[in-house]
Amino acid sequence: MNDTTNPPQRSPSVPTAQVNPLRSRADWDRQRAAALSDPGAFHGDIARRQIHWFVTGVAADSGVGSAGAWLQFDDASGRWTGWDAASGAPVTADLGAGYEPWQRAFNADDPPHWKWFEGGATNACFNEVDRHVLAGFGAEAAFLFEGDRWDMSQDGGRGAPVDAHVISRKTLLLETAKCAIALQRLGLKAGDRIALNLPNIPEQLYWTEGAKRLGIVYTPVFGGFSDKTLSDRIHDAGARIVVTADGGYRNAQIVPFKTAYTDPALDDYVPVATVRLTIAQRLATLNLAETDVQQVLATVDDTLAGEVTVQRSDAMRGVGRALRDLGRTGRLNAAEASRVRTAVAEIGQDTHVVRSIGATQLQRFAGIMGHGKRSDLQATHLKYLAITGNMAL
Repeated sequence: MNDTTNPPQRSPSVPTAQVNPLRSRADWDRQRAAALSDPGAFHGDIARRQIHWFVTGVAADSGVGSAGAWLQFDDASGRWTGWDAASGAPVTADLGAGYEPWQRAFNADDPPHWKWFEGGATNACFNEVDRHVLAGFGAEAAFLFEGDRWDMSQDGGRGAPVDAHVISRKTLLLETAKCAIALQRLGLKAGDRIALNLPNIPEQLYWTEGAKRLGIVYTPVFGGFSDKTLSDRIHDAGARIVVTADGGYRNAQIVPFKTAYTDPALDDYVPVATVRLTIAQRLATLNLAETDVQQVLATVDDTLAGEVTVQRSDAMRGVGRALRDLGRTGRLNAAEASRVRTAVAEIGQDTHVVRSIGATQLQRFAGIMGHGKRSDLQATHLKYLAITGNMAL
């Protein structure tokens, strides 16, 4: 009789220790010569053995299912092994030792725009997270977390962190998948961009791996940067989503994040390109001479040169300089200058829309992220997601 309630657990094989093959200068010289002689062959040989590749569209009798498989070449068996992409079941594919999961390992046709592994498909998250769990190492520690606060009464008076725990590979996989689902439900897809503004908590890794899983480009912004720097990074990257937190600990002191950095970065700053476009549109409604309009725009460009985002006052400073010069030459009188200032002063009110996530959306995310036990820093990491751009929630 089979006990289906407690299925037997597969014992993972002990991973083989990786040893640096370069033991001498002669070894290094041989490796370098091989890499220079044929970069595609040299690095392709490493890539096929060290990285799992998504393989699909091969012969039906190869052992690869219709959903494809994640495979790497196993030196011991001389075959391609891995897991079915749909079921996660182990796969040994009959593809031949010479098979390559790409069309061209190295393309040097247009230097310095070199291309690697053209036609190949892989995923950083799968290689960093999934495959270790599929191989049976889910209980193994992925990383260790120690919080910033210190308790001197612990460990016999030697002290220990207040928050300290091990994040297993399985936990990392589950949390990564939750973050990926949350990003998907916000409508993000491969090629979209997000920004991360988080304290030093495990969620930093959950969100970065979740982004990699979907092919989403992310820019992690150090929590100590100013709201201006954060705004520049958000807009320079073209981020549609900003993932942030209420706060974190630094030197055992609570440091706010959302109210101190994220909110001002989104509320108080406008991209320079948007500023210039809006000023040009406003000036076009005032029946000014084209030469005067161009002088105002040129002065604004000079004032904001080198900036990515600016406050409205920065834009007004450039306009003020131009109006002063135009007034000195008698090209604009006081009344006309006042009309310009009034029109341009409204800039930003219709150029930068910030939407905070609503209660319904938060409840939906709560269902995704679950309600398991978390440290005080982890508990609110998804409480706020600031949304920029034209995404409707």
